[in-house]
Amino acid sequence: MIFQTNNFENIVFLILTLILLATKLFLALFLGKEVIGNRKRRGFLEPDFLFGIFILMVCLFVSRIIYAYFDFFLTQNDPNLYYLPQNVIYWKIAGLIAAIGLFFILLIVEKTILKFKSRGVLSILLLAGFIIVLFYPINSRESFEFASLIIIISLCICIIIPVSFLYIGLKAPEIRKISLLFALGEILYMIGVFLINGTVVNFLGINRITSYFLFLIFKLSGLITISFCATNLFIYNYFKPED
Repeated sequence: MIFQTNNFENIVFLILTLILLATKLFLALFLGKEVIGNRKRRGFLEPDFLFGIFILMVCLFVSRIIYAYFDFFLTQNDPNLYYLPQNVIYWKIAGLIAAIGLFFILLIVEKTILKFKSRGVLSILLLAGFIIVLFYPINSRESFEFASLIIIISLCICIIIPVSFLYIGLKAPEIRKISLLFALGEILYMIGVFLINGTVVNFLGINRITSYFLFLIFKLSGLITISFCATNLFIYNYFKPED
């Protein structure tokens, strides 16, 4: 299917999506440069907090490319085409790729801040939700909305990330400001993620253009804040996985 340029809503969505993709690419390259510099200073590559945020950004960038293909070429942003088997598989794969990035950073948080007391269960549950959706048979609008609900529930697990940084920020004065700022960035990002979900949009009763604008503002604000915090020398040395 060819992208319809005579649809005003689609054109707005495309412009906003291109802005989002460009920002994610810039942040991924920026974080990648920091990871390389960090490796040169240490002499080896370590899967630390900075590296985790870099992997997250790469996954989010790739995921958004697939979502864009799903939105603009396969479905034309028409909800009645979302659940068709030849279309919905791309939506599932895009979600799983984003979940892999979230899984990676959540696992690092569990290992560094929670001292692995959770045994990695939270990370596993997050990823499991998206794997369930990958194999869940979607053949109607109702089943698509149910799969979206599974994703929302799975993403709620990520609330442990800002909560953990709020806790560590209050506990450790030396990194209080940067930890609280990271928690704010994560909260902004999560709000943005929820605002693009069809189930949430319907519940709030807002139109799709408004929801996409809000999604872009919250998500970009969150990602930029998170990236800034991740490159803070003190914080990525503080949150290193224990051997």
